[in-house]
Amino acid sequence: MSALDAFRLDGKVALVTGGSRGIGRAIADALRDAGAEVWVTSRTAEGAERAVRGTRLKGATCDVSDAAQVEALFERVGDVDVLVCAAGLSSAGRASEVSPGEMRRMHEIHVLGALACAQRAHASMKARGGGSILLVTSVWGLAGQPGTLPYGAAKAALAHSVKVLALEWARDGVRVNGLAPGFVETAMTAEVGEPVKEKLLSRVPLRRAAEPDEMAGPALLLCSPAGSYVTGHILVADGGERAR
Repeated sequence: MSALDAFRLDGKVALVTGGSRGIGRAIADALRDAGAEVWVTSRTAEGAERAVRGTRLKGATCDVSDAAQVEALFERVGDVDVLVCAAGLSSAGRASEVSPGEMRRMHEIHVLGALACAQRAHASMKARGGGSILLVTSVWGLAGQPGTLPYGAAKAALAHSVKVLALEWARDGVRVNGLAPGFVETAMTAEVGEPVKEKLLSRVPLRRAAEPDEMAGPALLLCSPAGSYVTGHILVADGGERAR
């Protein structure tokens, strides 16, 4: 197999939670272009339908924080070879003002939701001889950032999960990796406002935000046979910010 052929996913089935928009959508498009049959999810039927209209993607409705919906999702999709957990929400606020409910909400979506999907995918992958799981975390889960406690703490837990799942599931042929984007131009990050955005980008050596498509290449590496000897790794794509 050539190096370029190793990025192909012909005949594989991929599921991207949160794949209806933003980073998840960019990754879903890349997996599709690599030859996979790709399912994407949205929390609403309208969002799922809109995401796949005029494309070769398949859509499904799922709130990953609801275990029953996760089970129904996998019953519909069937066996998967690649799982990308990109579903999530943002949350901002000073630590002194954060409520237990907000901490719980972020944990349920980013950590418990991803874990439920990963556990379900692992069972299928183990029975079929292996597969690849990618958890989309964040650089804010790797280092402290004021005003991001609920979101950052959840992403930190997700980053830890990458390591543990990779160690436990390697024997089953299931690779588990993480992708930690920096500041990416999405509808979710648009909520921070220009002053905060400018401050954040001032610390980025490349001096700009990333586009969602710039997360697709790193994700494809980790999901495809090109990354067959990579597991337990968190690939940071942050424009050089963590190099400081």
